Amino acid sequence: MDLWKKGGLLSVALLLLAVASGFPPLKDVQAADYAQINAPAPDFTLSDLEGKEVSLSGLKGKVIVLTFWSIWCNPCRQELPVLDALDKRYQERGLKVIGVTIDRDSVGSIQEFVTKHDLCFPILLDRERKAMKAYRAHFLPTTFVLNREGVVVDKKVGIHNWMSPESQSSIEGLLKKK
Repeated sequence: MDLWKKGGLLSVALLLLAVASGFPPLKDVQAADYAQINAPAPDFTLSDLEGKEVSLSGLKGKVIVLTFWSIWCNPCRQELPVLDALDKRYQERGLKVIGVTIDRDSVGSIQEFVTKHDLCFPILLDRERKAMKAYRAHFLPTTFVLNREGVVVDKKVGIHNWMSPESQSSIEGLLKKK
């Protein structure tokens, strides 16, 4: 079997896996409610691992790096420690990394994963995947950058090098704007 056929079969298998895993249909979200570059970020309220509700709108005034991830996602496992380092590096200047997990696992197993990987930024639970739908985060990881006014200024699908000079320059530029 040539590589194209293997790639085609892999694509079909991944699509079937996404459908079987329960990714929600998009029919109940209006087009204006989706996250778009240079538009206000859709607001949501989700619970953190301690059960406290966190609203995205409550974080206005900070530069937000909002990442959608899952325990089973290997690229997410690679990127989360880098996002944690980014959060630690810039949190005093007004950056906040927020992790939104779409896992339906127990809070205990998610907390165990977070502890094992020494993640310090807030993890929010999107069990119903409503925020994921609003942000069209159909591939993991998908990460959005919001400026201090809550406007989406960037979107990265897949693993990204947040410590690259280009990423650092972009983040620092957003942090300088008050």
